[in-house]
Amino acid sequence: MAWSSPVEVNASAGLDNFIPYLSEVTQFWFGRMMIIAIFMIFIFGYMRSKDANIWGAFAVSSYICFVIGLFFWVIGLLTGLDFAWVIGITLVSSILLLLQNKD
Repeated sequence: MAWSSPVEVNASAGLDNFIPYLSEVTQFWFGRMMIIAIFMIFIFGYMRSKDANIWGAFAVSSYICFVIGLFFWVIGLLTGLDFAWVIGITLVSSILLLLQNKD
């Protein structure tokens, strides 16, 4: 599949023309890697600032990725299947957070 050249994209028109080009060229991997990077940043940030509660870290980072992933899905950086994975991870981490043993 041949992609259009980057010089053919009207960058002065704003991100409306650039984001579909970015998604087409990278085959949605740019949005996937951004979500994974945001997820990992918030997991490590939570683990460093709070006690070592792994389920809390998963829950916080998955909630943030859900909000950002929703935005990415609307603008076209994620596919519906990718966003479904984000929703699934959010649900699983929420259930695990609620089921954790509180002493």
